[in-house]
Amino acid sequence: MGDFRDVYERNAELKLAAQAYVKNPTRGSMFELLAEVVARISEECEVIVPMILEGERILYDTISDGQDEWIQVFTDWEELTLKRAPEYIMGLPIRCVVEDAFESRKSEGIILNLHSDEVFLGKEELDWVLEMLALRGMNEDKEGM
Repeated sequence: MGDFRDVYERNAELKLAAQAYVKNPTRGSMFELLAEVVARISEECEVIVPMILEGERILYDTISDGQDEWIQVFTDWEELTLKRAPEYIMGLPIRCVVEDAFESRKSEGIILNLHSDEVFLGKEELDWVLEMLALRGMNEDKEGM
């Protein structure tokens, strides 16, 4: 299990940013959290995502808040196992999960660390993350010239 846990050590700052937002939900703390998401994507980090099997397809195991569906995302093994661990999980690049949630007609976004300091990141927040990544990409292209 050591190798599996080591993969998620780089998510410690993301977990701390989520905790800080929950303790003090301001625009500034949300900005810090979203900046951490951008940083984790830039570093090609993975997150743990519960999955379900539907026939021969593997799908996100979404949860509902009564109105909307949300993709569950966990920063580390400890967060995932605070409650009973799901039957199927995958380690996926956080970028893929963010893009899938943003483009999904079914989900409204992602929920980070559902069993502790949960934070909902909706389409508006995910759009900001993707815009920042696009701007970073443009700046990196200019620097490479």
